[in-house]
Amino acid sequence: MNKMKNFLPIILLFISFNLSAQQKNDYTRSSLHLHLVDDFDYENGDYVLNSYEKFEFPENYNDHTIDFRKVKLSDFELTDAEKDIAGEGNNALGNMATSVVENSTSGVIELPNNSLVKLQLDKYIKENKIAHELIKKWWNIQNDGGFNTDLVNFRSIQNLSEETKKLAAVSGSGSINQFNGLISNTFLVFTRLNYVSNKIVAESIRQVAYETLQKLPGFAQSSATKAADKIYEKTSEGYSVWTTSWLYQLEWDKILYKEFVSTISENKKIDLNKFNKINFQLNYLDQEKVTSLVTFSLKKSDKDRTKQDVFDLATIRNMDKVLVKLQKNNDVFKPIFPLQEGFAIAAGTKEGIEGGDKFEVLETKDGEYNRIGKMKIDEKKIWDNSWNSEDIKPGLTYFKKGSKKYIPGIHYVRLIK
Repeated sequence: MNKMKNFLPIILLFISFNLSAQQKNDYTRSSLHLHLVDDFDYENGDYVLNSYEKFEFPENYNDHTIDFRKVKLSDFELTDAEKDIAGEGNNALGNMATSVVENSTSGVIELPNNSLVKLQLDKYIKENKIAHELIKKWWNIQNDGGFNTDLVNFRSIQNLSEETKKLAAVSGSGSINQFNGLISNTFLVFTRLNYVSNKIVAESIRQVAYETLQKLPGFAQSSATKAADKIYEKTSEGYSVWTTSWLYQLEWDKILYKEFVSTISENKKIDLNKFNKINFQLNYLDQEKVTSLVTFSLKKSDKDRTKQDVFDLATIRNMDKVLVKLQKNNDVFKPIFPLQEGFAIAAGTKEGIEGGDKFEVLETKDGEYNRIGKMKIDEKKIWDNSWNSEDIKPGLTYFKKGSKKYIPGIHYVRLIK
C-alpha cells in the first residue's frame, strides 16, 4: 500500500505539470496492435505478404505495436482434448461452409479453414502472454524491470478534453481515470489473408455451364456456349480475396491497476515474477470477414498495372474494409473523430463512410462522452481517400447540416449507423 501511495503522486504530479503547458487537445484515439496470421504458403503468397507490409497503420488509432507481430498457426495446433473442451471437436457448421464453396468450384478452390483459428489464437495469446506484452508497452517495462510513464502520460494528455484538463490540473483526480480508460481501450486485431486466381473460379463455373448446355439443341447450345465464354473472359482476370480478422480487447480496470502497482519494488522497478503472475487477459470481441472480386483488365486506365499492383490494391482495400466492419459491429471499437470547421470530419471512403450515415455529436463531461445531437453525412461531399497506390489528396467529409452549438475543436462525432 505504501508503494502505491508513493507511486501515484509521481504520475499525478507529472500529468498536472504537463497539462498546464498543453493548449489544445488532439483527437481521441484508442490504441491498436495489428497482428498477422502468417501462412502464405499458397501460390503468390509472397506477393500478398509484400502487399500487407505496405498497409499504412490506421490514423484513427494510436499505434501500439509490440514485438509479437506474426503467428504461424501450424505452431499452435490443437489437441483433440483442447477441441473437445471448447466444444469444437466436430465443427459441422464451419466444415459445411467451407465444403459448399469447394464443391461449387469442383474442388479446385480450397478455402482456409477458419473454424478453429480463434482457439489457436487463444492458445498463442496465453502461451506468449500477449496481454502482458501490451501492458509492458504502456509502461515501457524493460527486461530488468525498469519502467517509466512517458507513453501513458503522453497519451493521457493527448486525449484529455479541455474540461478534463482543468479538473486534473487542479486536483489530479481525473488523471488516473483518464489513463485507466485509455489502457482499457487497447485492441488487437489478427488478420488472415487468402487469394485465389479468378481464372480458377471462372473456369470452374464455365465447366459447370458446359455440362448444363449439353442438354440444349444445337443452335441454342452454340449460342449459350459463346455466352459462357464471354462471361469467363470478363471474370477470369485478377483475384478473389478472402480476408478474415479477429478482434480482441485488453482487460484493464482499477483493480488490475492496483495489482500492477503492487509489483513495484522498493527500488522503483517492476518485480517481473509478480507481474507475470497477474491474470492479465485479452477478451475476444468479434470475427469478421470480407470477400472481394478483383478485376483490372476491364479498365483501360488499369492496363499498366503490374501483378504486384493487383495484390496491393486488393490487400490494402480489404484490410480497410474488414477494419470498418469490425468498427461498425462493435461500438467500443468505433473511432471518435474531432469535429472540423464547416461541420466536417477528416475521414472518408477508406473509413467506410457512406451517404446518409448518421453520427452522434459528443461533448465530454466528467471524463465521459455525452450525446448532444446528431448529424447525417452529405452523400455529395464524401472524401475519396481509398488507397489506389498514389498519394491521397487532403480532404474532408461534410455533414448535411449542423448546429451553432456544435463547436470545432471542442466537440466530437461517432458513427451511429
